[in-house]
Amino acid sequence: MPSDSALFSRRKKMSLDLSPWLLVGLSLILGLAIAVLATTNTSREKHYMTQSLLNRADSLIWSIEAGARTAMGFQEDNRLLQSLIEQTAHQPGVLYLMVINNQGQIIAHSEQAKIGTTIPEDQAFLNAPPAGETHWRRLKTTNGEVFEASRLFTPSSPHSTMMMMMHGATTSALDEKTHILVGLDPKPSEETFNTDRRNNLILASLVALLGLGGFISLFWAHSYRRSNRLLKDTQALAAEVVTCLPVGLLTCDSGGNIVMANTLALDMLGMKNNHFMGIALQSLGGLDWHAIIAILAKNEKILEKEMELDNSKGGTIPISLSASQIRNEQGLDLGYVFILRDLGEVKQLQADVRRNERLTALGHMAAGVAHEIRNPLSSIKGLATYLSGKFLSEGPESTAAKTMILEVDRLNRVVSELLEFARTGAMVLKETDLNVVILHALRLAETDAKIQNTRLLFSPDALLPKVPLNEERFTQALLNLLINAIQSMSTAGTISVSVAIDDNKRRLAIAIKDNGRGMSPEIIDSIFTPYFTTKSSGTGLGLAIVQQIVEGHNGEINVTSQPGVGSVFTIFLSLRHAGWDDNDE
Repeated sequence: MPSDSALFSRRKKMSLDLSPWLLVGLSLILGLAIAVLATTNTSREKHYMTQSLLNRADSLIWSIEAGARTAMGFQEDNRLLQSLIEQTAHQPGVLYLMVINNQGQIIAHSEQAKIGTTIPEDQAFLNAPPAGETHWRRLKTTNGEVFEASRLFTPSSPHSTMMMMMHGATTSALDEKTHILVGLDPKPSEETFNTDRRNNLILASLVALLGLGGFISLFWAHSYRRSNRLLKDTQALAAEVVTCLPVGLLTCDSGGNIVMANTLALDMLGMKNNHFMGIALQSLGGLDWHAIIAILAKNEKILEKEMELDNSKGGTIPISLSASQIRNEQGLDLGYVFILRDLGEVKQLQADVRRNERLTALGHMAAGVAHEIRNPLSSIKGLATYLSGKFLSEGPESTAAKTMILEVDRLNRVVSELLEFARTGAMVLKETDLNVVILHALRLAETDAKIQNTRLLFSPDALLPKVPLNEERFTQALLNLLINAIQSMSTAGTISVSVAIDDNKRRLAIAIKDNGRGMSPEIIDSIFTPYFTTKSSGTGLGLAIVQQIVEGHNGEINVTSQPGVGSVFTIFLSLRHAGWDDNDE
């Protein structure tokens, strides 16, 4: 099971993954990248548009130069040039064509009316590029924007100049500083550019939306996986908590069908771990579930109500039941929850407390009574002994005196047992050979066994570990058990004492077995109660003293018996204090 700190660290780590701020940052980066790409693409498209217009202007200039170069040797002056310019100017998108000299005077123009005029100085200056280069600019006119390109006009070549000289043609009009200007309408290109730009913007918007949608989808998917992991972790934690609860937990839906139960509840109800889902609660038995649900249906709760649960073994278990309805935030009934607490140990502890209280009170009383009785008994016994010596041994007076002495001895024995029972305080224990203690107790009981014609059997075991014992008190406990076993024999019988290491060497079991009269279950339940006896002359303190001595050694005593067969008293002593542990072989 994961610790709380580990679970908190894991949840904190998951909460940092793909946070909303990270989503905003990624969106900004995506938007910036798309904006840069859109701007770059727009600039590139604009450059391509300008280059396209410039290439067209160069093509027009080249075609005019080529036409003029081809036919210049067959016509005089500039008539061919004017014709070429006028014909070329009829092409779509061409606003004007003109040739100017170095003074800015128009030599040829697509509009004949402008031939001989002079263009403004700033225009002439701006359109005076070096040879072989084409300059361009955008002009704002009353009729709109114009894309104007200009360069030196070079229709002649060494070969064409020679031909012109052979035919007597003049070239004075076209000197070295003659320029040609082309005015083009940029609207079609700009419309195409604007269309491309709109398409680019639309495409960029779509990419941005798709990217943002992808980020949001990724965020939602991650949030779902994170929530799913958290839900599974929470479910695992809840399942572990429910499993480890020291009480039985049982839940069912609103229809009364079992939904969840932990191991303790299943053990109490006698169900298997894999066969409880969906079972109707009222079919379980053990309790009057119908009456319990009827109480809960009235919006009443059941708190720590003591009941008797019928288990699968035919017995009953004292339990404490708490139950209530399960409702959601909207007040809808989701089912019921039941908490079953086994009160067996609690009841046993309560019985032990009551017994100890009774024994403590009885011990204090016995100690006081014993001290008050013993002194008069000593005086009575002394007087009876004196009187018995004064009378004839066979006379009634002597018999009465002897009877008085015997009764005084019997009273003294009862007082001694009372004082023995009233002894309190921790016992002083020391490592003792158990074989020696058992043999000593058997020797003390040997005389009584011979009178009853009973055999005592015991085989010492040299491999037994030494056990922490109070030798005197434990011998007394064994002797009491042996005397009880001898007195239970109606005819000759056998009493055997055996010692074995039980429960993987965690405790040592001393068993005293007889084949006497045996006891019924009702008698077994009361034999350790002070002053309970089945003998006409018994005090009822012998087995109570045995139990007291065994518990003083941190042990316990159990008894099994069958009428007509015999009884077995078993004393269990812990071996942990003797240096034994779970790893000992």
